[in-house]
Amino acid sequence: MGELAEGGAEFAAAETADEMPELVNRLAQELAQLQRVVADSQRKLATTTRSLEKRSHELMEARAALTLLQSTLDAAQDGMLAMGYFGRAIHFNARFVDIWGIPPHKAATLNDAALLALQLTQVKDPARFLDFVQARRARPEEDRCQMFEMTDGRLLECRVLPQRVRGRRIGSITCFRDVTEHDRLERLVTILETELPERVADARATII
Repeated sequence: MGELAEGGAEFAAAETADEMPELVNRLAQELAQLQRVVADSQRKLATTTRSLEKRSHELMEARAALTLLQSTLDAAQDGMLAMGYFGRAIHFNARFVDIWGIPPHKAATLNDAALLALQLTQVKDPARFLDFVQARRARPEEDRCQMFEMTDGRLLECRVLPQRVRGRRIGSITCFRDVTEHDRLERLVTILETELPERVADARATII
C-alpha cells in the first residue's frame, strides 16, 4: 500500500510539472493581450487629449475674436448688428439700440424674432426690408447695401459685410447709418446746381 501511495504522488507531481509550461504560456498570452489593450487605450487617450487641446485653442481664439468684435462694435458711430454663422444675432452696439429705438430694459433679452418684428414696424416698406433680411441670412458671405425709408422720415443705409477670422467665415455684420442729413444736403446741392445757372443768367440780364 505504501508503494502505491508513493507511486500516486509521483504521478501527480509529474502531471503538475507537465501542466506548468502550458499555464505559464497561457498567462504570458493573457499578459500580452492586456498590454495590447493598455497600449490601445493609451493611444486613444493621447488622440482625445490632442483633440481637446485643439478644441480648447479654437475656443480661446473664438472668445478673443468675439471680445475684439464687441469692443469694435461699441466704438463705432454706426449702428452695428453682428450675426452668427446660422444667421442668429449675437451682439449689437449702443448706436444700433439708439437708431432702432430699442428700450434699454429689453435690449439684453431681445431675440431675433422680436428684433425683426420691431424693425418691420419702423420701415415704410416692411416687405422690402424682410427680403433684405432673408437675403442676408441666406447669403451672409455676400456684400450688399440698401437704403430704407423710416416711418419717422429718416433714411437708413444698411450695409452687410461678412465677418471672418483667419479666413474662415464666422458670421456677418450689418451696419446701419442714418444718412438723412447727408441725403438732404445732396438734394439741396442738386437743386442749387440746377437753379444756379438760371439765377446767374438772370443777374447778368439785369446788369446789361
